[in-house]
Amino acid sequence: MVKGRGRAGTHTTITDAARPVVEAFERHGRVSRGVIEARVGAKSLSIKVVPLEGCLRVTVVSKGSRQELHVYGVTPTQARKILSISALSGYHLNIASE
Repeated sequence: MVKGRGRAGTHTTITDAARPVVEAFERHGRVSRGVIEARVGAKSLSIKVVPLEGCLRVTVVSKGSRQELHVYGVTPTQARKILSISALSGYHLNIASE
């Protein structure tokens, strides 16, 4: 796993829904901010975590957008603990490995 904390890459835009997720993960690992897709017809806020080789793909969906993040240096078990903070209590959490 990659050591270090903070931001990975040069893309800096974060959706409002993804901001607390990014801030939570940056305390524990590195976050690469990915593609933002607009005009998503979701009914609620959600976070989906999918383990990939060497990282986690975290997708944050809000009523108007979807943003994909890649998180390095965090396991799925750690991700569940990190995402259990009160600032994210309104999000539906889905961790694919469970």
